Amino acid sequence: MRRLSVGAVTVVTGLALVSCTSATRQPDPRDFIGSRTVPAIRGEVPVSTAAKTDVNDKLITLARASEGGDLRLGAGDLIEVAVFDVPELSQIRVRIPNSGQIALPLIGTVTAGDLTALELQTAIATELKKKYMHDPQVSIFVHEHKSQRVSVIGAVKQGGVFTLTSEVRLADALALAGGITEEAGSAVYVIRGVGTEQEMTVIDLERLAAGRQELNLPLKAGDVIEVPRAGTFYVGGEVQKPGAFPLKTHTTLDQAATTAGGVKDTADWDDVRLYRTRPDGTKEVLTYSLNEFEAGKPGPELQANDVVIVGKSAAKATLYGVRDFFRFGIGMTVPR
Repeated sequence: MRRLSVGAVTVVTGLALVSCTSATRQPDPRDFIGSRTVPAIRGEVPVSTAAKTDVNDKLITLARASEGGDLRLGAGDLIEVAVFDVPELSQIRVRIPNSGQIALPLIGTVTAGDLTALELQTAIATELKKKYMHDPQVSIFVHEHKSQRVSVIGAVKQGGVFTLTSEVRLADALALAGGITEEAGSAVYVIRGVGTEQEMTVIDLERLAAGRQELNLPLKAGDVIEVPRAGTFYVGGEVQKPGAFPLKTHTTLDQAATTAGGVKDTADWDDVRLYRTRPDGTKEVLTYSLNEFEAGKPGPELQANDVVIVGKSAAKATLYGVRDFFRFGIGMTVPR
Protein backbone atom coordinates (compact mmCIF):
# COMPACT_ATOMS: atom_id res chain seq x y z
CA MET A 1 0.00 0.00 0.00
CA ARG A 2 2.91 2.32 0.62
CA ARG A 3 4.67 1.78 -2.72
CA LEU A 4 6.47 4.95 -3.72
CA SER A 5 5.42 4.98 -7.36
CA VAL A 6 2.98 6.54 -9.75
CA GLY A 7 0.43 4.12 -8.27
CA ALA A 8 0.18 6.40 -5.24
CA VAL A 9 -2.68 8.09 -7.06
CA THR A 10 -4.64 4.88 -6.58
CA VAL A 11 -3.96 5.06 -2.84
CA VAL A 12 -5.39 8.57 -2.69
CA THR A 13 -8.53 7.33 -4.43
CA GLY A 14 -8.75 4.54 -1.86
CA LEU A 15 -8.62 7.12 0.94
CA ALA A 16 -11.59 8.94 -0.56
CA LEU A 17 -13.59 5.69 -0.67
CA VAL A 18 -12.72 4.86 2.93
CA SER A 19 -13.73 8.35 3.99
CA CYS A 20 -17.16 7.95 2.39
CA THR A 21 -17.61 4.56 4.07
CA SER A 22 -16.66 5.87 7.51
CA ALA A 23 -19.31 8.59 7.26
CA THR A 24 -22.15 6.10 7.53
CA ARG A 25 -23.46 4.80 10.84
CA GLN A 26 -26.72 3.84 12.47
CA PRO A 27 -29.17 6.58 13.58
CA ASP A 28 -28.11 8.17 16.84
CA PRO A 29 -30.74 8.24 19.64
CA ARG A 30 -29.41 11.71 20.49
CA ASP A 31 -31.20 13.10 17.42
CA PHE A 32 -33.99 14.30 19.71
CA ILE A 33 -32.72 15.69 22.99
CA GLY A 34 -34.33 17.97 25.55
CA SER A 35 -31.66 19.58 27.66
CA ARG A 36 -30.27 23.05 28.12
CA THR A 37 -26.73 21.72 28.51
CA VAL A 38 -26.48 19.32 25.58
CA PRO A 39 -24.03 20.13 22.74
CA ALA A 40 -25.09 20.39 19.11
CA ILE A 41 -25.65 17.04 17.41
CA ARG A 42 -24.12 17.02 13.96
CA GLY A 43 -25.30 15.17 10.89
CA GLU A 44 -23.34 12.43 9.19
CA VAL A 45 -22.85 13.51 5.57
CA PRO A 46 -20.95 16.63 4.45
CA VAL A 47 -23.41 19.28 3.31
CA SER A 48 -22.78 21.00 -0.02
CA THR A 49 -24.41 24.15 -1.37
CA ALA A 50 -26.83 22.03 -3.39
CA ALA A 51 -27.63 20.01 -0.28
CA LYS A 52 -28.47 23.21 1.65
CA THR A 53 -30.93 24.15 -1.09
CA ASP A 54 -32.39 20.66 -0.93
CA VAL A 55 -32.77 20.94 2.86
CA ASN A 56 -34.68 24.22 2.43
CA ASP A 57 -36.96 22.69 -0.19
CA LYS A 58 -37.71 19.76 2.08
CA LEU A 59 -38.38 22.06 5.05
CA ILE A 60 -40.89 24.04 2.98
CA THR A 61 -42.62 20.81 1.89
CA LEU A 62 -42.71 19.61 5.49
CA ALA A 63 -44.13 22.94 6.64
CA ARG A 64 -46.91 22.80 4.06
CA ALA A 65 -47.80 19.28 5.15
CA SER A 66 -48.16 20.30 8.81
CA GLU A 67 -51.72 20.63 9.99
CA GLY A 68 -52.04 23.88 11.87
CA GLY A 69 -54.57 23.89 14.71
CA ASP A 70 -56.17 26.78 16.54
CA LEU A 71 -53.82 29.00 18.52
CA ARG A 72 -54.20 29.16 22.26
CA LEU A 73 -55.04 32.47 23.86
CA GLY A 74 -52.58 34.27 26.10
CA ALA A 75 -51.67 37.49 27.83
CA GLY A 76 -52.00 40.53 25.55
CA ASP A 77 -54.50 38.99 23.15
CA LEU A 78 -57.54 41.12 22.33
CA ILE A 79 -60.79 39.16 22.03
CA GLU A 80 -64.45 39.99 21.50
CA VAL A 81 -67.25 38.03 23.19
CA ALA A 82 -70.72 37.86 21.68
CA VAL A 83 -73.71 35.85 22.93
CA PHE A 84 -76.78 35.75 20.69
CA ASP A 85 -79.85 37.39 22.24
CA VAL A 86 -77.95 38.52 25.37
CA PRO A 87 -77.20 42.27 25.10
CA GLU A 88 -75.15 42.23 28.31
CA LEU A 89 -72.74 39.79 26.68
CA SER A 90 -72.52 41.20 23.18
CA GLN A 91 -69.69 43.17 21.58
CA ILE A 92 -67.57 42.97 24.70
CA ARG A 93 -63.91 43.49 23.91
CA VAL A 94 -61.37 42.50 26.50
CA ARG A 95 -57.59 42.13 26.51
CA ILE A 96 -56.42 39.06 28.36
CA PRO A 97 -54.20 40.02 31.35
CA ASN A 98 -51.13 38.15 32.59
CA SER A 99 -53.30 36.13 34.97
CA GLY A 100 -55.25 34.72 32.02
CA GLN A 101 -58.54 35.51 33.81
CA ILE A 102 -61.21 37.72 32.25
CA ALA A 103 -64.31 39.17 33.94
CA LEU A 104 -67.65 39.07 32.12
CA PRO A 105 -71.13 40.34 33.09
CA LEU A 106 -73.52 37.77 34.56
CA ILE A 107 -71.01 34.94 34.86
CA GLY A 108 -68.04 36.66 36.52
CA THR A 109 -64.43 35.45 36.14
CA VAL A 110 -63.56 32.98 33.40
CA THR A 111 -60.19 31.48 32.54
CA ALA A 112 -59.20 32.40 28.99
CA GLY A 113 -55.44 31.93 29.01
CA ASP A 114 -54.13 28.76 27.37
CA LEU A 115 -57.53 27.97 25.83
CA THR A 116 -58.39 28.07 22.15
CA ALA A 117 -61.20 30.38 21.06
CA LEU A 118 -63.48 27.34 20.65
CA GLU A 119 -62.63 26.09 24.14
CA LEU A 120 -63.38 29.54 25.61
CA GLN A 121 -66.74 29.58 23.81
CA THR A 122 -67.58 26.24 25.42
CA ALA A 123 -66.48 27.45 28.87
CA ILE A 124 -68.68 30.58 28.67
CA ALA A 125 -71.63 28.57 27.37
CA THR A 126 -71.26 26.13 30.26
CA GLU A 127 -71.41 28.96 32.81
CA LEU A 128 -74.48 30.46 31.15
CA LYS A 129 -76.27 27.11 31.18
CA LYS A 130 -75.88 26.88 34.94
CA LYS A 131 -78.05 29.93 35.66
CA TYR A 132 -79.46 31.70 32.64
CA MET A 133 -79.90 29.85 29.36
CA HIS A 134 -80.69 26.41 28.02
CA ASP A 135 -78.68 26.59 24.79
CA PRO A 136 -76.54 29.77 24.62
CA GLN A 137 -74.94 30.65 21.28
CA VAL A 138 -71.49 32.03 22.10
CA SER A 139 -68.94 33.42 19.64
CA ILE A 140 -65.36 34.49 20.27
CA PHE A 141 -63.50 36.72 17.82
CA VAL A 142 -59.73 37.17 18.17
CA HIS A 143 -58.72 40.66 17.05
CA GLU A 144 -55.06 40.52 18.12
CA HIS A 145 -52.86 37.53 18.84
CA LYS A 146 -49.99 39.39 20.51
CA SER A 147 -49.16 36.53 22.86
CA GLN A 148 -48.32 34.11 20.08
CA ARG A 149 -44.88 35.09 18.88
CA VAL A 150 -41.73 33.12 18.21
CA SER A 151 -38.22 34.31 17.33
CA VAL A 152 -36.00 32.78 14.66
CA ILE A 153 -32.35 33.81 14.80
CA GLY A 154 -28.93 32.73 13.55
CA ALA A 155 -28.03 31.42 10.11
CA VAL A 156 -31.42 32.00 8.47
CA LYS A 157 -32.26 34.27 5.55
CA GLN A 158 -34.87 36.50 7.21
CA GLY A 159 -34.68 36.13 10.98
CA GLY A 160 -36.92 38.04 13.33
CA VAL A 161 -39.98 37.87 15.57
CA PHE A 162 -43.03 36.30 13.96
CA THR A 163 -46.63 36.66 15.12
CA LEU A 164 -48.44 33.39 14.61
CA THR A 165 -51.90 33.10 13.14
CA SER A 166 -52.26 29.36 13.65
CA GLU A 167 -50.45 26.57 15.42
CA VAL A 168 -47.03 26.06 13.86
CA ARG A 169 -44.22 23.58 14.07
CA LEU A 170 -40.46 23.91 13.79
CA ALA A 171 -40.38 23.50 10.00
CA ASP A 172 -43.04 26.23 9.68
CA ALA A 173 -40.91 28.68 11.66
CA LEU A 174 -37.82 27.97 9.56
CA ALA A 175 -39.88 28.47 6.41
CA LEU A 176 -41.20 31.79 7.77
CA ALA A 177 -37.57 32.87 8.19
CA GLY A 178 -36.84 32.09 4.53
CA GLY A 179 -34.90 28.92 5.23
CA ILE A 180 -31.30 28.37 6.31
CA THR A 181 -28.21 30.01 4.80
CA GLU A 182 -24.96 28.52 3.53
CA GLU A 183 -23.30 29.33 6.88
CA ALA A 184 -25.73 27.14 8.82
CA GLY A 185 -24.52 24.16 10.79
CA SER A 186 -26.42 20.89 10.87
CA ALA A 187 -28.41 21.49 14.06
CA VAL A 188 -31.21 23.79 15.16
CA TYR A 189 -31.89 24.77 18.77
CA VAL A 190 -35.40 25.24 20.15
CA ILE A 191 -35.08 27.31 23.34
CA ARG A 192 -38.09 27.45 25.62
CA GLY A 193 -38.63 29.27 28.89
CA VAL A 194 -36.50 31.92 30.64
CA GLY A 195 -33.80 32.04 33.27
CA THR A 196 -33.17 28.86 35.24
CA GLU A 197 -36.31 27.32 33.75
CA GLN A 198 -34.93 27.48 30.24
CA GLU A 199 -34.83 24.26 28.24
CA MET A 200 -33.01 23.71 24.96
CA THR A 201 -33.84 20.96 22.50
CA VAL A 202 -31.31 20.10 19.79
CA ILE A 203 -32.69 18.89 16.45
CA ASP A 204 -30.71 17.49 13.52
CA LEU A 205 -31.65 19.60 10.50
CA GLU A 206 -31.06 16.95 7.86
CA ARG A 207 -33.20 14.39 9.65
CA LEU A 208 -35.91 16.98 10.20
CA ALA A 209 -35.85 17.79 6.47
CA ALA A 210 -36.00 14.07 5.73
CA GLY A 211 -39.49 13.98 7.26
CA ARG A 212 -38.90 12.76 10.81
CA GLN A 213 -42.19 14.02 12.25
CA GLU A 214 -41.12 13.45 15.86
CA LEU A 215 -38.44 16.10 15.28
CA ASN A 216 -40.91 18.63 13.86
CA LEU A 217 -41.78 20.06 17.26
CA PRO A 218 -44.98 22.04 17.84
CA LEU A 219 -43.95 25.51 18.98
CA LYS A 220 -45.20 27.54 21.91
CA ALA A 221 -45.46 31.27 22.39
CA GLY A 222 -42.11 32.76 23.34
CA ASP A 223 -40.01 29.98 21.80
CA VAL A 224 -36.67 30.98 20.31
CA ILE A 225 -35.42 28.99 17.31
CA GLU A 226 -31.69 29.39 16.72
CA VAL A 227 -29.76 27.99 13.76
CA PRO A 228 -26.09 28.22 14.79
CA ARG A 229 -23.44 28.92 12.19
CA ALA A 230 -21.00 26.16 11.39
CA GLY A 231 -17.47 26.40 12.73
CA THR A 232 -14.42 25.97 10.53
CA PHE A 233 -11.33 23.78 10.42
CA TYR A 234 -8.10 24.21 8.45
CA VAL A 235 -6.26 21.63 6.36
CA GLY A 236 -2.72 22.31 5.17
CA GLY A 237 0.54 20.65 4.25
CA GLU A 238 0.71 18.03 1.51
CA VAL A 239 -2.89 18.30 0.28
CA GLN A 240 -4.20 19.41 -3.10
CA LYS A 241 -6.34 22.33 -1.92
CA PRO A 242 -5.24 23.65 1.49
CA GLY A 243 -7.51 26.11 3.24
CA ALA A 244 -10.29 26.65 5.78
CA PHE A 245 -13.49 24.63 5.46
CA PRO A 246 -16.86 25.00 7.24
CA LEU A 247 -17.52 22.34 9.85
CA LYS A 248 -21.15 21.84 8.84
CA THR A 249 -21.46 18.16 9.64
CA HIS A 250 -19.79 15.26 11.42
CA THR A 251 -16.29 15.29 9.89
CA THR A 252 -13.48 12.94 10.87
CA LEU A 253 -9.75 13.48 10.48
CA ASP A 254 -9.45 11.11 7.51
CA GLN A 255 -12.30 12.94 5.76
CA ALA A 256 -10.45 16.24 6.19
CA ALA A 257 -7.83 15.20 3.62
CA THR A 258 -10.56 14.34 1.13
CA THR A 259 -12.27 17.67 1.80
CA ALA A 260 -9.01 19.36 0.86
CA GLY A 261 -8.90 17.56 -2.50
CA GLY A 262 -6.90 14.54 -1.32
CA VAL A 263 -3.25 14.18 -0.35
CA LYS A 264 -0.34 14.80 -2.69
CA ASP A 265 1.99 12.08 -3.94
CA THR A 266 4.69 13.39 -1.59
CA ALA A 267 2.49 13.14 1.54
CA ASP A 268 3.76 11.18 4.53
CA TRP A 269 0.77 9.01 5.40
CA ASP A 270 2.15 8.35 8.87
CA ASP A 271 2.56 12.04 9.72
CA VAL A 272 -0.86 13.68 9.97
CA ARG A 273 -0.88 16.20 12.80
CA LEU A 274 -3.96 17.57 14.54
CA TYR A 275 -3.49 20.90 16.34
CA ARG A 276 -6.26 21.64 18.84
CA THR A 277 -6.89 24.28 21.50
CA ARG A 278 -7.95 22.90 24.86
CA PRO A 279 -10.75 24.56 26.91
CA ASP A 280 -8.09 26.16 29.15
CA GLY A 281 -6.44 27.81 26.14
CA THR A 282 -3.39 25.55 25.92
CA LYS A 283 -2.49 23.74 22.70
CA GLU A 284 -2.16 20.04 22.02
CA VAL A 285 -0.66 18.25 19.02
CA LEU A 286 -1.77 14.72 18.13
CA THR A 287 -0.22 12.60 15.38
CA TYR A 288 -2.16 10.06 13.33
CA SER A 289 -1.61 7.72 10.39
CA LEU A 290 -3.76 7.64 7.28
CA ASN A 291 -2.61 4.06 6.77
CA GLU A 292 -4.34 3.09 10.04
CA PHE A 293 -7.52 4.84 8.95
CA GLU A 294 -7.44 2.99 5.65
CA ALA A 295 -7.02 -0.27 7.57
CA GLY A 296 -10.26 0.42 9.44
CA LYS A 297 -9.30 2.46 12.48
CA PRO A 298 -11.92 5.19 13.05
CA GLY A 299 -10.66 8.73 12.74
CA PRO A 300 -11.28 11.28 15.50
CA GLU A 301 -14.08 13.78 14.92
CA LEU A 302 -12.92 17.29 14.17
CA GLN A 303 -13.93 20.29 16.25
CA ALA A 304 -14.29 23.93 15.35
CA ASN A 305 -10.91 25.68 14.88
CA ASP A 306 -8.95 22.42 14.53
CA VAL A 307 -5.87 22.57 12.28
CA VAL A 308 -4.85 19.47 10.29
CA ILE A 309 -1.41 19.33 8.69
CA VAL A 310 -0.36 16.47 6.40
CA GLY A 311 3.41 16.02 6.57
CA LYS A 312 5.83 15.66 3.67
CA SER A 313 7.83 12.49 3.08
CA ALA A 314 11.49 13.26 2.22
CA ALA A 315 11.86 9.86 0.55
CA LYS A 316 8.80 10.36 -1.62
CA ALA A 317 9.85 13.90 -2.49
CA THR A 318 13.24 12.62 -3.69
CA LEU A 319 11.71 9.72 -5.61
CA TYR A 320 9.10 11.85 -7.35
CA GLY A 321 11.74 14.47 -8.07
CA VAL A 322 13.81 11.85 -9.87
CA ARG A 323 10.74 10.61 -11.70
CA ASP A 324 9.83 14.09 -12.87
CA PHE A 325 13.41 14.68 -13.99
CA PHE A 326 13.34 11.67 -16.27
CA ARG A 327 9.79 12.41 -17.40
CA PHE A 328 10.37 16.03 -18.33
CA GLY A 329 14.15 16.48 -18.37
CA ILE A 330 15.41 13.97 -20.95
CA GLY A 331 15.45 15.30 -24.49
CA MET A 332 15.28 18.92 -23.40
CA THR A 333 17.83 21.33 -24.80
CA VAL A 334 19.52 23.34 -22.11
CA PRO A 335 20.30 26.86 -23.30
CA ARG A 336 23.95 27.96 -23.01
